[in-house]
Amino acid sequence: MRRTLSRRSLRAVGALTLAFALAGTVSAVPAYADPGPNLKVTAAVPDGRWLRDDTIPIDLTITNIGDATATEVKAQGSTYSGPYYGFDLNTWGELSHEGPGATFQAGESRTYRLTGRIWGAEAGNPVVRLDVATPADTDFGDNRVDVPVDVIPPETTERVAGQVYGDKNRDGVLSPGEELAGIKTLVGGPGLPTELSVLTDAAGRFSFDAVPVGATRIVYFHNVPDGWLLPESTLMRLDGSGKYEALSIRGQQPLSQALQAKLELDKTSYAPGETAKATVTLTNSGAHPLSGLFVTCSDDGTETALKVPQEQWGAFGSPQAGALAPGQRLVLTLTTQVPEKALYFGETSLYCSFNGKTSVSGPQVSAEAKVPGKRADARVLAWVDKNGNWTPDDGEGLAGITATLSTKDNRLVSFGKTDAKGFVTFPRVAVGEYVFRVTGPWKAVHDSTVRHVAPPYGWDSWVQMEPR
Repeated sequence: MRRTLSRRSLRAVGALTLAFALAGTVSAVPAYADPGPNLKVTAAVPDGRWLRDDTIPIDLTITNIGDATATEVKAQGSTYSGPYYGFDLNTWGELSHEGPGATFQAGESRTYRLTGRIWGAEAGNPVVRLDVATPADTDFGDNRVDVPVDVIPPETTERVAGQVYGDKNRDGVLSPGEELAGIKTLVGGPGLPTELSVLTDAAGRFSFDAVPVGATRIVYFHNVPDGWLLPESTLMRLDGSGKYEALSIRGQQPLSQALQAKLELDKTSYAPGETAKATVTLTNSGAHPLSGLFVTCSDDGTETALKVPQEQWGAFGSPQAGALAPGQRLVLTLTTQVPEKALYFGETSLYCSFNGKTSVSGPQVSAEAKVPGKRADARVLAWVDKNGNWTPDDGEGLAGITATLSTKDNRLVSFGKTDAKGFVTFPRVAVGEYVFRVTGPWKAVHDSTVRHVAPPYGWDSWVQMEPR
């Protein structure tokens, strides 16, 4: 039984509607050579090992074998049999029945790639019916084509196997003695009923003999010994072709094991616009040369961090160009201006990480300095999460209790009492980080550090409380 699968209801399109109707009723009529346009349609799914969860293409070829121009050429598709095959939105392009249609000169041929997915759970493979028409077609007998969409049976399984090693000599290949045994190896992915799990043997080998096919399958690892870093996951497309029976999984030691980094600022406090001087010391304490090194510095989104020009980093500022010989120590001197915006936050910082082209998990360094000056009221909410939704709601503020604001070294800065909604305002406090506390039978659930920022960048702080 034919089932139409268009996601939108088809509108009447005049003569074209009649053409589609005629295509279904006179398909057995022999072709004739009356003057006028004559569309011929062929279609097929491109060669490939298609899975049910793939986006599966259909190549539709339309040829005007008549002797006149074909106008208002439009197409539509439906599932003739088998599970539901739904066409992607906008896949029809100029052939859409909602547009003006395409134009084909006499003798012209074009191929369109249509895309869609199998959405039905019904067993078997879909057969998709495609209809193409132009209002003045002289022969509707070759305007329709049925296309089988063959996929790998979902019950198909495949073997996944490989070997895990720790690349001690850094040559990129497995050498004797580098095998990693006893590592928990897992395979997961959408549609799998459970995770599959094995341990690597004495030779570092693992094997899964019957992993169900799927477009997204991953291999990942737990309980990796001695600090070895394995890929977080290996993405696989299992389609029964046996591509993943000899995986080689290379483990690396973290770059930070050999590369040490130290960062110092020349002052603990700056004024906005002042030049800050940073000293970075890099040392290769390992037995092997380090190459392909580079630095990445970041901001926390406040635009208060020191921004060092890339050229000051030398080779480390270029993509994967830095290098250090075994035992080499390199000192870099960097200068940059303190951002004006740091005045509103009370601090500036420099945060950088070092990594390599073939290395992972390099050292990270940071330094902070104060930028004093701005003062503003600091407003903090003390609240209890009575309904467990992690958000302050009406009635959850702690009213009428004494609260204090102190420096990290426990020097009292200000105190006050919470209002009826649980807010306390500390007047004219210098921007920066403080510790918020309340008196009585309450304590902070988490860290009670609050960051006080001056307007227009500031915000109210929330500190969740619980009984002592």
